[in-house]
Amino acid sequence: MSRFATRCPNCGGPIAFAWAQSVQTVCSHCTSLVVRHDVNVEVLGKVASVPPDVSPIQIGTRGRFDDGGAFEVVGRIVYEYEDGGWNEWYVAFDSGASGWLSDAQAEYAISRPVEPGAALPAAEAVAAGTQVRVAGHAYVATTVTKARYVAVEGELPFVTWDREWATFADLKTTTGHFATIDYTEDPPLCFAGRFAEFDELSFTNLRDPASLLSERAVRGFNCSACASAIALRAGQHTATVACPSCGTIVSPRDPNLRVVQDAAVRMSHVPTIPLGSRGTLDGDAWDVIGFQYRTITVEGEHYGWDEYLLLNPRKGFRYLSEYQGHWNLIRPLRAIPDGDRVSSADLYGQSFTRFQGAQATTRVVYGEFPWQVRAGDVVETVDFVAPPLLLSHERAGDDDTWSVGMYTPGDAIWKAFALPGEPPPAIGVFANQPSPHAGRPRVYWRMFGLLAILWLAFIGARCGLAGNRVVFKTDAAFTRVPPETSTAFVTEEFDIPGSMANVEVEARATSLTNDWLSLPMALVNVDTGTAIDFGAELSFYSGVEDGEAWAEDQRTTRVTLPSVPGGRYLLRVEPTGGQSGQRIAYGLAVRRDVPRLGLVLLAFALLAIPPVFVSMSAAGFERRRWAESGEADAGDDSDDASDEESSDDESSDDED
Repeated sequence: MSRFATRCPNCGGPIAFAWAQSVQTVCSHCTSLVVRHDVNVEVLGKVASVPPDVSPIQIGTRGRFDDGGAFEVVGRIVYEYEDGGWNEWYVAFDSGASGWLSDAQAEYAISRPVEPGAALPAAEAVAAGTQVRVAGHAYVATTVTKARYVAVEGELPFVTWDREWATFADLKTTTGHFATIDYTEDPPLCFAGRFAEFDELSFTNLRDPASLLSERAVRGFNCSACASAIALRAGQHTATVACPSCGTIVSPRDPNLRVVQDAAVRMSHVPTIPLGSRGTLDGDAWDVIGFQYRTITVEGEHYGWDEYLLLNPRKGFRYLSEYQGHWNLIRPLRAIPDGDRVSSADLYGQSFTRFQGAQATTRVVYGEFPWQVRAGDVVETVDFVAPPLLLSHERAGDDDTWSVGMYTPGDAIWKAFALPGEPPPAIGVFANQPSPHAGRPRVYWRMFGLLAILWLAFIGARCGLAGNRVVFKTDAAFTRVPPETSTAFVTEEFDIPGSMANVEVEARATSLTNDWLSLPMALVNVDTGTAIDFGAELSFYSGVEDGEAWAEDQRTTRVTLPSVPGGRYLLRVEPTGGQSGQRIAYGLAVRRDVPRLGLVLLAFALLAIPPVFVSMSAAGFERRRWAESGEADAGDDSDDASDEESSDDESSDDED
C-alpha cells in the first residue's frame, strides 16, 4: 500500500496518507484536522478528542474479509445518537478498494459503496418495516438514526470539518446482509455488506487487552442523587446507567451527568445475579452490566421477568432472561426472519410459530445500557417458538429489532456465574422449554409398527401352519317335549388327531325364527372319560315397531375350547327351549387348531399402550405450553412445540 507522506502545517510533525483516495487526516501529534489538496495540505482546525473507548480496534489494525482480502484500518468517525453510539472505521484494502468497518455495540460489519440501481426513498419516507430495493436486492428497514459527529481520527475519504449531524437508514435481509443509506449528501449514498464475527475478521495489531481492562475498570463517577460510586464496565457503549443503590438513571456522556430519570424504584426488585458478576457461557466470558425487570399485561394480569445485559468486548452484547426458574440466553439477530412474520417466521430454515404478542413495560432498571433506558419504557413485542429456540420481535418507534433465545437450564446459569446454593425449580412450562417427550412419540410408534409387523408375520405363519380342520359334523333337530322327557343324546364318535390344540365347536340354526335354542354340551374323551362342559345359545327375533323394522340375530355361535389333547371323542348334547310343537333344525361342526383372531386384536391393543401413553403425555405438555399463549390453536398439531407460561409476580402490582 503506497503512502503519501508530508508534515503537519501546524506542528511540523510527520503525517502520512495510507490510502490514495483519503482527503483528510488527523495529526496524531497536535490533533489538527489536515485536508489534502493534491500534493498540498491545509489545516482546518483542531478536532475534539476521541472519547474513551473499549473497542479492541485501533488505527493500524489489520484484518481480512471475504474475497476483498486483507485490509488496514486507517480512520474513524465516532457517532452518537439519543440511544447510544458507535464507531465507523474507515478501511483500505490491499487491492486498492476501500470500505467501512462498523463497530456498533461490539457487533461488526463491513460495507462498501454501491450504486442503488434505483431512486432511494427520502429519509422521511423510511420507517421500521419499510421495504427498500438496493442494487436489485430486497431489504427491510430496521432503524432510522439521526446521529451527531462526536470525533474523528486518522484518514477519511471526505472532509468532516463542517459536518455536525447525519441521518442513516439501516436495512437488513433474511440472509444476514445489510445496507445503509447515508442522507448526508444529495442524492444519498448507499453502502452494502454483511455482518461478521470478530474472530472471522482475523484481526492483528489490536489494542492491548490490558489497556482495555484498565480503561473499563477505571471509568466511573458518583451518583448525582445519592453520591454512591458507579463504575462503568462498557465504556463508550454506555448510553445510560442506573445507580445500583438508588435507581436514579443518569447519562454518563453528559459532562454534568444529566439525570435522565429520578429514582423510580429503590431496590424493591433485587437481581439474582449481582451486577459486575462475570460468567462463562458457550465458552466465552461475559460481564453482567445491566438489569431490567419487565412486565406484560394479559387480560388484566401482570406477568413479569428479569432480564440481564451481558457484555463481551469481542462478542458484543447478550441478554439473559429468567421467568419462574426458566432461563434463556438471547442474542440480537443480524438477519430479518423470513415468512409473514405475523403468524409464523422462518430463520435460516427453522420454522417458528407465533406464541404471543403484547406490550412489554420496563419497571425496574439497574446498571449500564447501550441505549437510553427508563422505567416506564414500553415496546411492542411478539414471540415465536421452535423449542428450544425463542424468536422475539420488539418495535419501539423507528427501532425494529429481532433476537433469538436459547432455553438454558438453571443449573447451567448457576455454574456459569458461580452462584451460591441451588437454582430455584422451574415452575410450569415455558414458551420454548424443550419437551421431555420430544421425539419419544415418534420413536414409540415406530417401535409399535415394527412389533406389529413381526406379530402379523407370526400370525400369518400361525394361520398358514394351523390345521383349521373340520373333524366332525352333524345335523340334528329339536322339538319341545314334556319336562319329564329327556332330550339328551350323544353323537357318533370322532377322532381329534395330533397333539394338544384348541377345538372350536360351531352351532348353527339358520331356520330359527322368533325363537331360541339352548345347547348345553360336553366334549367327552371316549378313552379316558374326561368331559369338557360348555354351551351355546342361539336365537332370532324380528318385528316392526313404530314403522321401523328390527331384528336380533344370533343364529350362529362358536365356542373355543383351549388345549384339547388328541384322541377319540363324542359330543353329549341336551337341547332345550323353543316354542311348543315347533321343530328347530340345527347343525354342529367341530374344528381342530383354529387361529384365534381375538388374541391378535388383544396383542395389538397391548402393544399400543406405551405409544398411546407417551403421545398423551406429550400432548398434555404441549397443552400446558400453549394454555396462556393467546395462540392456543397454534400448538394443537405439534408434538414438540413449546409454551411460555407467565404468572403474576406479586411485587409487580406495587411497582406499577
